[in-house]
Amino acid sequence: MEKSEITLVSATTKIIGNFEVKNELHFYGQLMGEIKGASGSVIHLKEGSLVEGKVNADTLVIEGFVKGDVHAHQKVWITGRGKLVGSIHTPSLQVDPGAVFEAKVGMT
Repeated sequence: MEKSEITLVSATTKIIGNFEVKNELHFYGQLMGEIKGASGSVIHLKEGSLVEGKVNADTLVIEGFVKGDVHAHQKVWITGRGKLVGSIHTPSLQVDPGAVFEAKVGMT
């Protein structure tokens, strides 16, 4: 049986500084700093979340608001409820209708 690890950060949590995650993160809170995902990480920034800073992951799903720089080694998906103001570096980008997207994009 394969072990799965999911980290959950609630909407009442505010983090100032850097936050690291190894596998999967469901983030509902507020962060002023940086989220660093390890190789294989999947980060879900849920509706109502706020991140002001950098986000690094393999795969990133944005349903909340990000103001800063985003780096994803595999994919960034901004859902119809997501908002991004900043920059994106990823090989694959999906932006759903309704998303707010004001960013400089670099795709390699």
